[in-house]
Amino acid sequence: MADKRDANEKELVTAWRQLHCHWIPMNREAGFDGILLSPVTGTHIVEVKNPERKWKLTDAEQKTKAEVEARGVPYQIVETVEQAVKLARG
Repeated sequence: MADKRDANEKELVTAWRQLHCHWIPMNREAGFDGILLSPVTGTHIVEVKNPERKWKLTDAEQKTKAEVEARGVPYQIVETVEQAVKLARG
């Protein structure tokens, strides 16, 4: 089964690349969409959601979010370019 990506992910990745960030996309089983490497704010676990659609975290996403946050690591949910830029720049 092909991984379904949110329609706005490409736009967010483009913004991150313009800020000299690196995006590592993950597969569906990971429970998040990708790892963002920012030269300013460091490493982030990111779930991309489309603000134009009603959304909720999948079971896998909820499980990963709980596991990550239990270890003191933020699980970032990004919907807009503005949020993407803020995450990358701080």
